[in-house]
Amino acid sequence: MPHAITAMILPCPVSAEAADRWDLMPVSLRCDLTLLHVTHYYTAYWQARLGISSYFELPSEAPGLFPREGVVTTIAAELATRPNPTFAVVLTDYFGGVGDQWAAVSVGGGPVRSVNTINTALRALGISATAGSDEFDTVGLAAHRSTPDYLDRYVDLCDELGV
Repeated sequence: MPHAITAMILPCPVSAEAADRWDLMPVSLRCDLTLLHVTHYYTAYWQARLGISSYFELPSEAPGLFPREGVVTTIAAELATRPNPTFAVVLTDYFGGVGDQWAAVSVGGGPVRSVNTINTALRALGISATAGSDEFDTVGLAAHRSTPDYLDRYVDLCDELGV
C-alpha cells in the first residue's frame, strides 16, 4: 500500500480562518499537532501570486517536488497566528516498503533546515516516541496515506501563471 504525502506540520491548533484563506484543510494529529497537506505546485502557485522570491536552501539530494518556496514561512505564520512559528515540511513517497522521505524544519522562526527524516523533524517539534513506536507512528502519520485530490488543481493554476 502506498504512502505518498507532502505536508506542513505545526505543533499547535491553527486558525480556521487562515486555513480557509490559504485553501488548506487542517487535520488533527495526535500530540496536539496539525497537518496541512500541501504540494510543490501549491507552494509554487502562492509564491508566484504573492511575488515572494525566497527559497529554502536544501541539499541537492532533496526530492525535486519537495516544497522549497519561502512562502511556506508566511503560510505557517498566518496559520499559527504568530510570527516565527515552529513548523516542519515533510514528504513521503513509499510503495511496498520501498521509497523515500524527506523533511525540513524551522524552530521558532529560525532558518528552514533539512533534517532528512520525518522522525527527526517531529522530535524538533517536541514529539517523543511512545514505547514500541517511532515518532511517525506516535503522532498518527501512518493513517494519512495520500495527498487530497483538491490540491491537484494547483498544477493547472501554475500552468496558467507560467510557473
